Amino acid sequence: MNIVCIGDSLTFGYGVNSNENWIHLVNSNLNLSLTNKGFNGDTTAGMLFRFYEDVILNCPKYAFIMGGTNDFLLNYSVNNVIDNMKSILIEAKKNNIEVILGIQPAVISQLANKYWMYSDYAKVNDRIQQYKNWLLTYSMKNSLIYINFYDVIQKSLSTYKENELYLDGIHLTSKGHKIMAKTFITSLSSFK
Repeated sequence: MNIVCIGDSLTFGYGVNSNENWIHLVNSNLNLSLTNKGFNGDTTAGMLFRFYEDVILNCPKYAFIMGGTNDFLLNYSVNNVIDNMKSILIEAKKNNIEVILGIQPAVISQLANKYWMYSDYAKVNDRIQQYKNWLLTYSMKNSLIYINFYDVIQKSLSTYKENELYLDGIHLTSKGHKIMAKTFITSLSSFK
């Protein structure tokens, strides 16, 4: 099964070695071919712009799509992100590409404040939560596969310390990527 994964730094694997990225870990454990088209700092508008070249021209059966955190860090609205995502989904459908939606983890404010210059991570998390709710509703209504990294990482924080899962409050450690890989594998098998 060929899956092109498009997204931002959470897909790319910012801050970890390429062999520790969740996509690499999934490829190592399953008979799948995941192509990583994550791009550090990307927004959903950027993903829409490059969707043709990075996804459609690769002719995959599936596209994994996850983004929005950078939009919210740049103070874009939830509606803006939803509009971009709907446009991406239309392009996928037009090209007979089945979609797997990713729901990104929350931001850990106290860690992010140490590493990044931004003031209102509570607002970012509120928008991530609103977007998560939309993604869940939209996925169920349209029978789309989704991978809920948000809930799994939140639940994992009851077992691990924040700095064991997050490098900087936004990006995940190798331990966080292992959890994402396991979540992806488990979620896909439950949809088969």
